[in-house]
Amino acid sequence: MSVIPGFTKGQSDNLPKIDSMSMFSFLGKNPDFMGAEIRGIKTKRSGRESYGDNAVGYVQVRRDGNLCTVKAKVTPEHSLRKKAYDVTLLCNEVEEEILSVTCDSCAASLGGCKHTIALITWLHRRSEEPAVTSVSCYWKASRLSAVGKAEKFIKAKNLVKNNIQPLPPSDGSFLNKVAQKSRNEAKYDSVLTKYFKELADVEGLSIHNLLTNFL
Repeated sequence: MSVIPGFTKGQSDNLPKIDSMSMFSFLGKNPDFMGAEIRGIKTKRSGRESYGDNAVGYVQVRRDGNLCTVKAKVTPEHSLRKKAYDVTLLCNEVEEEILSVTCDSCAASLGGCKHTIALITWLHRRSEEPAVTSVSCYWKASRLSAVGKAEKFIKAKNLVKNNIQPLPPSDGSFLNKVAQKSRNEAKYDSVLTKYFKELADVEGLSIHNLLTNFL
C-alpha cells in the first residue's frame, strides 16, 4: 500500500477540522442522506465510535488552496474479509464546509452509504479530541481488516476505549429510603414500592409473598 502522488499520510496534525455544525449541515442538506435506507437508526449505527474507529484506515490528505481532500479505506462491517471501500471526502477549510463524500465500488453509494458516514464521523471525532504533544499516524490498516488474518476475532470489550468503573458496593440504604418515602406518602405507588408495603398477617402468608421473601 503506497500513498497516492500528491497526498500525504494522514496524521492527527494534518486532518481537516470537521465540527458538529459542518457535519450535521452536510447530512441535513445532502439529498443522498435523506432516503429511508440511510436516515435514522442506520445513520446512527454507521456513525458510532465502535465501528468507525476500528474500520477506518490508510488515511491520506491533500490540500489545494482552501480545499482539502481526505481519502481512506473503510472496512465493511459485516464482510470483514472483503476488500475495503475507498471513501473520499472533499471540504472547504476556510468555509468549514463539507462539499462531497463518495464511496467507490459500493452499491449503495449513489444514495449515500454507511461507509461515507463512518468517515465523516471519524473525522469529526478526531477534530473534537483535545490537543496532545504526540502525533498519531493514521496511515495503517484498520483493526477490522485484520480479523481473520492477523487476528482470528475481536472481543467485544476491545471495541471500546472507555474503562467502565465498577459500581461502589451498596448497603441498601438508598433503597430503604425510597421504600420509607413510599410508605409515608400514600399517593406514591409504583411497581417497585409495592414490594415494600406492610401486609396484613393473612396476606403475608401467601405463597407469592413467601417466595418473594425467600428470594
